[in-house]
Amino acid sequence: MEATEEEAMPHSQRMIAICRTAACAANGIPYPGTYYAAPEPPIYRGVCMGCGQPITDLVPVRE
Repeated sequence: MEATEEEAMPHSQRMIAICRTAACAANGIPYPGTYYAAPEPPIYRGVCMGCGQPITDLVPVRE
């Protein structure tokens, strides 16, 4: 869907997400991805696809 003149394109950021849930198979494994800004904090959010828990370790990719 294209943004209209009234509607600004959401700001995106390349981030590295790391799940910190002890019982998750993805625990400690960094996964890069594109995240979009949310209207309220935390501004960038992610959910682990392995366990469904919120990602608490989400940092910008340094290019």
